Amino acid sequence: MTCSKDRLIEGKKIRFVVVGLIGATIEIILFSVLVRAGLGVASSNFLAFHCAFLICFFLHYYFTHQKRYNGMHVIVGGLLKYAGLMYVQLLVGTILLWILIDKYGWVAEFAKIAQIGVVTPASYLVQKYFIFSENKK
Repeated sequence: MTCSKDRLIEGKKIRFVVVGLIGATIEIILFSVLVRAGLGVASSNFLAFHCAFLICFFLHYYFTHQKRYNGMHVIVGGLLKYAGLMYVQLLVGTILLWILIDKYGWVAEFAKIAQIGVVTPASYLVQKYFIFSENKK
């Protein structure tokens, strides 16, 4: 039983990484396109973030954590919790981008990759224990 549970946990971590890579790829590409098109860094980050945010929520819900459809209220409740986490990440990420780009002169795309690398581990833990917890029905 422990071996089966260990495999399930490892599979979930792999699925989390896959979804994260999909979301990060979408976010980085869209961010880069918007910045290069002349939109400001904060606006580009905001738009790219929201596109990746919505895609990742549903991928995490149905793929990473393999939740069943239990009614719209369950999905909306999960989405609201996920949104809370993501908006904290957006704020922290935007501040980090500002520091890396404006204060240290980093190239926007490299700063974005570093920013995602900083916030991802915290995001995984919050999602695992508070948003998609197995203890909740």
